[in-house]
Formats: sequence, C-alpha cells, structure tokens
Amino acid sequence: MESKNFDFTSIIKIVRENFKIFVVVAIAAIVLSAVFSGPQFIKPRYKSVAVIYPVNVNTYSDESETEQMLQMFESSRVRDSIVKKFNLYQRYGIEPGQPSSRHYLHLEYNDRFVSSKTKYESILLEVLDEDPEVAKRMADEVLKQVNNTVQNFRNRRGNDRASSFKDQMNYQMEMIDSLEQRIKALSTGKRLLNYEAQTRELVRGYLEELGRNKNSEAAAEIENWLEDMQESGSLIQTLQRINEYSAEQYSSIADKYFDWRAMGSEHMNYLDVVVKPEVSDKKSWPVRWIIVLTALIGALLLTLFILSIVKYGK
Repeated sequence: MESKNFDFTSIIKIVRENFKIFVVVAIAAIVLSAVFSGPQFIKPRYKSVAVIYPVNVNTYSDESETEQMLQMFESSRVRDSIVKKFNLYQRYGIEPGQPSSRHYLHLEYNDRFVSSKTKYESILLEVLDEDPEVAKRMADEVLKQVNNTVQNFRNRRGNDRASSFKDQMNYQMEMIDSLEQRIKALSTGKRLLNYEAQTRELVRGYLEELGRNKNSEAAAEIENWLEDMQESGSLIQTLQRINEYSAEQYSSIADKYFDWRAMGSEHMNYLDVVVKPEVSDKKSWPVRWIIVLTALIGALLLTLFILSIVKYGK
C-alpha cells in the first residue's frame, strides 16, 4: 500500500475517484434513516406547552419569585405525584422494583417534563408524550400539583410560625396576669390606685387637717396612708409601666400571630397561567429531517474515513 501525505487535496481526489460509492452510500443513508425514523420504529411524541407567572408568593432568599417557583416544578413531590397518577413505570416500559428502575424512570421523566425560565421572568413548561391528549392532561396535572405544593409549603410554614407566636402570646399573657395580680394586691392592701393623684390629694388633705387639729385621728390616718404611698407607690408605678409595655408587646405579637395563622389556612392560586396547555395536532419528536441529515453526514464521513485508510494506509 502506497504511503503519501494526506491533505485536503487527497480528500478531493478520494471523492472524485469514488464518487459513485459516495452516491450509493448517500442514497442508502437517506432511505434507511427515513425508514427507521418513521412511526413504525420510533413512536412520535407530542408536546403540550404552558407559560406561567408566579403570584401571591414571597421570596425567602436571594432567588427571584420565578427561580423559587422553578424549584417547585422540579420538586420530587410533584414528580412522584405525576408518576403515581399516570402510572409512568408501566407507561415507559420500566419494571418497578428492579435495580436502577427508579434511576431510569427519573431520566425518562426529566427528558419528557421540562421546565425552564424565560427571558421575561416566566416559566415555560413542556410535556412530551406519545398521546397528545395525555400530554395535555399531564401538563394540567403538573400545574395543579405545583400549586398544591406551594400551598402546602406556605400553610406548613404559616402554622409553624403561628404556633411559635402563640407560645409567645401565652407567655406574655402569664406575665401580664402576674403583674396585674401584684398591682391589685398592692392597691388593695395599701389603698393605692393612682400614685400621683392620690399623693397630691393626700398631702393637701393632710395639711388642711394639721391646720385644724394636728392630733386628730384623721391626720394620723392620712399620715399612715402617706407612709404606705411612700413605701409602695414607686413599686406600683414601676409595675404599671411594665404592665403597659407588656400589653403593647402582646398586641404586637398578636398581630404577627394572626398574619401567620392566615397564611397557615390560606387557599389561593399561586400560578398565573398565561398560556394554557393544549392538545397538539403536530408531533414534536422525532424531527425526521434532522435524523436523515445526521445519518447522511455520518455515513459520508465514515465512507471517507474507510476509503482514506484503504488508499493511504495508517
């Protein structure tokens, strides 16, 4: 076998010398790829498409609402619900319980259920199936399950936070009750109601009584009362201020509790569907011209490689 330098000129020479072979290979590749890409060998798949925007949701990190919602579309809860409802193991010809069966099911699912973020901050959902009616129903079910997943997530989070604030409210109420009992005991035992007003009136009454008769029983009683005021008045004032502050804190905590409790029981729509899933009347896969073109190019390159080896050696 002769050994020569192999370059672009050599390729042109091989093609010219074996033009008929290339023509035969090309025709064979086109015919075979057209036949084997037909519905008899490859079942056509139909696509159902939906475009949605997230609504009524709050972000919990640096992600946007769309990115956060996209995580819901890709969640295992949504996937498992679709697998169960449409019996995808049987539909995709995968034997459940076998080694790697779940792995292959997930690969098939990821190939047929595709969600992506668009440049307009919406989410594009594409569902493929051999039956266009089933593809449409699957897309509808995905949207339903995503909405349910978001709702369950928010309800659970709302109930958890509401429970936490409820505990704080109970603690705050116990503190308020304790303060009120202490204030009531001091007020009853020491006859204290309003420290500033009582002090002012008692001092005035005491001075008037002293002016009339400083040794009277009324003056002595007022003096004892003033001693009780001096002894316990500042304590009652402090307790009353703490009680007022505790009541304000209780009101603030109660507002948060009711907000989170509302989230824990809310039922609303979290998906604004711009494009609803429809039954497709045109197959989406396989694209036969791409298969034919790929087969043609591959066959011609393989033929060129074999002829080059035959002519120029290794």
